[in-house]
Amino acid sequence: MEMPELAELIWLFEDEPQGEHEDVHWPVGLQSFQLTRGAISVLFSIDPAAGEAYVGLYVNGEEITYIGRLRRLERLSVERERSGYEGLRLWFQEDSEEPVVLQTKPTIRLSWDVKSLGEL
Repeated sequence: MEMPELAELIWLFEDEPQGEHEDVHWPVGLQSFQLTRGAISVLFSIDPAAGEAYVGLYVNGEEITYIGRLRRLERLSVERERSGYEGLRLWFQEDSEEPVVLQTKPTIRLSWDVKSLGEL
């Protein structure tokens, strides 16, 4: 799986990842990044070796969206634009044209364009 350097992910989420187990460190095992902007928070977790990711969105501490066990990740990319936009794109091996997009700045937003019914 192609992914950004740990330093880029720390820059994007403005914090170090927290491992599922205290004695296991990046890139082994499930690692989680958390970011809060105003009332909205995101918890992005990834297991680089397994190629799995999880995304949870929260408003005032209440979970509003959760996408779990996103498997067969092909690549992740950190994006920065002069407009102030920052985010993470997640591409999958089965369909590299429809990535999950996690915007982290200026606000937190999650989007995933799905294909129409019957479209291959």
